[in-house]
Amino acid sequence: MAVAGARDGLKPAARQVSADAPSVELLIRELGGTQHLDRERAILRLRASLRDSGSVQTTVCALQRHISRKVLSTDWHQRLAWLSVAEILLEYQQDFQEWRCIVAGCLQLLEDSEVRVREAISNCTRLLAKQHGAQLVQSMQEPILQSIERNWERAVAEAVTRASDTPAGELIEDVLSNSYQRRVPGSGDMRHGSEGWHALETSCKALQGLIQGAGQAYQPYFDDPVQQRLWQCLYHPNRFIRETGYEICGDLCSIFAGQPLETWGKDLAVKLQDGLSENWSQVRLAACHAARALLSSCTDSFREQLLPLLLPQLCFNRWHESDGVRLYSQDTWQQALQGNGPLWLARCLPQVLQYYEAQARTNNNRGREAACHCMAELVKKMQPDAILPYLKRILKALVSAFRDDSWPVRDGACLATASCVLTFPEQCRGQLPVLYPLWIRQLDDNVWSVRAHAALALADVVRAYQQDALDVVLPHLRQALPKAEQQPASTTVQDPNRPTPPGVVVVPIVTPQPHTDTTALFQSSGLIRNKAALTAIGDSCGCMEYGYTRRRQAWEASDGAVYLLRHLTGVVPQQKLEFLPVLARIACLNHFPQARNLQETIWKQLGGIMHALGKRTFKQYLELFIDPVFDSLTSGQQTTAAAAGEFIGQVRDLLGPNIWAGRLTHEQQQAQASSPHVPPPSGGAPSILLCCT
Repeated sequence: MAVAGARDGLKPAARQVSADAPSVELLIRELGGTQHLDRERAILRLRASLRDSGSVQTTVCALQRHISRKVLSTDWHQRLAWLSVAEILLEYQQDFQEWRCIVAGCLQLLEDSEVRVREAISNCTRLLAKQHGAQLVQSMQEPILQSIERNWERAVAEAVTRASDTPAGELIEDVLSNSYQRRVPGSGDMRHGSEGWHALETSCKALQGLIQGAGQAYQPYFDDPVQQRLWQCLYHPNRFIRETGYEICGDLCSIFAGQPLETWGKDLAVKLQDGLSENWSQVRLAACHAARALLSSCTDSFREQLLPLLLPQLCFNRWHESDGVRLYSQDTWQQALQGNGPLWLARCLPQVLQYYEAQARTNNNRGREAACHCMAELVKKMQPDAILPYLKRILKALVSAFRDDSWPVRDGACLATASCVLTFPEQCRGQLPVLYPLWIRQLDDNVWSVRAHAALALADVVRAYQQDALDVVLPHLRQALPKAEQQPASTTVQDPNRPTPPGVVVVPIVTPQPHTDTTALFQSSGLIRNKAALTAIGDSCGCMEYGYTRRRQAWEASDGAVYLLRHLTGVVPQQKLEFLPVLARIACLNHFPQARNLQETIWKQLGGIMHALGKRTFKQYLELFIDPVFDSLTSGQQTTAAAAGEFIGQVRDLLGPNIWAGRLTHEQQQAQASSPHVPPPSGGAPSILLCCT
């Protein structure tokens, strides 16, 4: 069959589709099927039939006959099928007499009870407007705007009212009954924030399709009433309406590119300030699209007027948690500023810093975390003379974030304050009494990455202040490193005397203790709450504590001390010698459940310590670590064994395979040879002793 199609001059695949496909009428009936897959398959076959020169005329005639029929049907599948036929026909045929029937049908279905029917109208209006331009805008814009107006307010359930002469006893009874009546989810006050607006979103989508299709022909119809309604969409309670509104703004920027955009472009830039600060990442991404369209469509002189309005948000969104927003904003930053980002930041620094301070106080914990990273970026990348006048404001915002209930925010503030100290050591010296307790407090946090970053921050502090910082850091290191020896053999992670809230597993409560030092008020248990920490647990992002957190463990203090010992490598390597025997001692501990986690940290960090001290110095302490590292290698816990194997490979490559093998027992040599976690020698040659065995 395919060969016969090739002889006729048609592609074999097209002839196969034409011969095997059912009749056009049958495909149109399948468009109204109840299964989504059947409907999609029918659409593909109809489009293939239109590409086949042997069946195109028959297909077009059948589609036009179906379009001429009445669109009303009790089955929404049939109404959706009618719109699908209209879309296929509009894609293929540029001009035909039945297009007015499609316009009438779209307007008739604009507020259909089925959302899938309403959603299909947008593509039809886009194709119609692309073909008929201003003529279609005149026909459809006003009905669409009226539909938006009718559905603008959310449908509210009727309230139960009483006459003013109702006896007091009956009125109180009604109030109590209404207060305790059962609320049905999905109705009344129990509806989701995006429910209750019926056809508002789909009507906005239809307007968007009209604008996209008409293109330049739409310019005369974007009058003041339409503009005001669009601005209202950007502040609508329904996030989907706001998202669609920003998408329409981006389309309009492309249509009004150049000089015409200056009439309302500045008003849009002011509106985009809110959209670029949205909590909903989808809405924020739509605003990012609109912002790029605005900046790329305007003239160079007008762009210089808009950048001070949008620069703080554009810069901030480069650190947003959403990958789409972050990457798109980074690309927009490069396109809009063309390598002049630092110059524009210096010019707009007061506005940028004011926005960062506002984001550091927002009720979105990810926004507060991003604000810390942004402030650290300013301190590290901007000229010191430009940042110095604002340093106190930056430190004030970061210290507030350092006491946040969200551990990622504290983590970001920890690193940001260290950057401030490293860049402006003398100017930050007065803040050290406040910052030292906060940095040290992070070293035994429940989250391992917080402990690691706190150690990195303290290493930067030591770089900035040298011996003055060591006088504070080393006493804590001597106290914290051996604390794992005090870890109980059995660690209770749940308080049996307190019931567990829904969705919360670990709930021991730390008893509040009186504090006299205001810098130490904040505890990791969340006893002091700020920002939006008093919101419901059900709204938690998973990083907030709300008072439900386990007590800090003694082994976690040792774990943080190991990180600190490693990061002090590049600053004062000789200061570590006194800590190596203690480190070897806690590496031998195995009496508590988390001992393997501590050992994993030790082996991961000990390699850096070894290279910092050098081979000659570290060899004096190597014997202390051989037995515990092989115990970890054969422990059966994969992550600990992998870290131990990596450290063994580093020692072997540093000393040489033969020298290292000479220090091992026969059993240790066998364990090293058989372990998949020990990498092969860097030189590629196996040890002589291992070959002999």
